[in-house]
Amino acid sequence: MSEEENEFHETKWRRIRRVKRWLRPLPRRATIHRYPVLKIFSEAARKRVYIWSFRVENAVPAIYAGSILTLMPLYGIQLPLSLLLALLLRGNLPILAGLQIVSNPLTVIPIWFSAYQIGRHFLGVIGVEAAPLARSEVQTLLFNFTHGHWGEKMDRLLTVFGVTSLGSIIMGTFFGLIGSISYRIVASRTAASYAVLKEKVHLPKLRKSHPAPNEDKKASD
Repeated sequence: MSEEENEFHETKWRRIRRVKRWLRPLPRRATIHRYPVLKIFSEAARKRVYIWSFRVENAVPAIYAGSILTLMPLYGIQLPLSLLLALLLRGNLPILAGLQIVSNPLTVIPIWFSAYQIGRHFLGVIGVEAAPLARSEVQTLLFNFTHGHWGEKMDRLLTVFGVTSLGSIIMGTFFGLIGSISYRIVASRTAASYAVLKEKVHLPKLRKSHPAPNEDKKASD
């Protein structure tokens, strides 16, 4: 193996190991059966190659959908919804599921509160008024959603849910745009670096198989 080929293979496997290290805590084809809800669909998921592909056409839909889903007031059911969206959009499941980490017990209330404010301001721009939201109401919404106790304020909670969902879609689309642009740039640079390494590998072989005319002349002399 030439020095160029050795460099190419070392770079390739180094990047593969890095990606595997990043994906270790996320659902993968080899580990999806370990997740409580996803294991029910593990066999079907393994057969669909596109939900494990990191190509741009599979990664970009996952970035958009994952950015929106993680901000939606759907805490607790995001992981199975990630699989459903990956299948519907032909998106990358590890990316979609990985983005759900953004929404966790420490961040969910600030995220929902911010999403409500953005949704409320957007509605105000188009002439629809929505009442201000207190942080205590966000906590009530979270508790009722996770425990199914809606109480007597069903109408108010449904309004909060709708306005928050609108804000989540606006925020998620914005962050998805940033994420997709960043991913395209990284993917383009990675592909370019691979192309350079491949050229280093194949150029010496090309020269041996197609020597230059002056080299042929020198060899005949």
